[in-house]
Amino acid sequence: MTVGARIPESNSLKEWLHPVLQDLNVLPRQEYEMHFTVDVPATADPGTHYGALLVTTAAVPGVAGASMQLKIGPIILVKVYGAMTEKLSLESFSVPRFLEAPPLALEVRFQNDGTVHEAPLGDIEVRNMFGGLVATGTLPVRNVLPGAVRKVEASVGEGLWLGRYTVLLRASYGDKGEMLDAKRIIWVAPWRTQGWKVFLVLAFIVWSIAARRRFKRAWYVLKTGLPPPKDL
Repeated sequence: MTVGARIPESNSLKEWLHPVLQDLNVLPRQEYEMHFTVDVPATADPGTHYGALLVTTAAVPGVAGASMQLKIGPIILVKVYGAMTEKLSLESFSVPRFLEAPPLALEVRFQNDGTVHEAPLGDIEVRNMFGGLVATGTLPVRNVLPGAVRKVEASVGEGLWLGRYTVLLRASYGDKGEMLDAKRIIWVAPWRTQGWKVFLVLAFIVWSIAARRRFKRAWYVLKTGLPPPKDL
């Protein structure tokens, strides 16, 4: 059993984790509870410290002298209270500028420049050109570690959309409920699924204009018995 991960030394809790057992045997179809302690030193810096408690299997011989090992374990987050810094920002908020039909796919990237991990709560609203609410959604809750950037994805909306829409994101984080806001404009044109209807309407308008002119010329001939003028 080993404990370790590629973590900045100032945030690592590698030396704080102490498994009760260093070696263990788990039989097939058997569950085993792995107990461990976390000893936080008095000199620990306030903020988030994290690491992984890894269980490494014994090497299994493979083909041509190769061997295989399996590593599995949980990620552990420890928050040390004190003078912590909470600073989360929106690195980016991406939506497609043009959309054929919902659902609308969103991508949000949060950047944590603080000293404690954050799990932002995000609400999404989509409003049409008249300000009417057409869709709502929430972002999946994901931890953002100090010094890291994390991408969170979501999708919202259904039904028939057409025209200009405003996408609003409101996210909160931290013990004080700090807010992050962003707005994007998108255009929706369902040309593949509804384009034939638009074509039919345009064709009907063109046909109506042409038929109206032919009717007027025919009526003039019937009424006067003379050929219709060219400008009629």
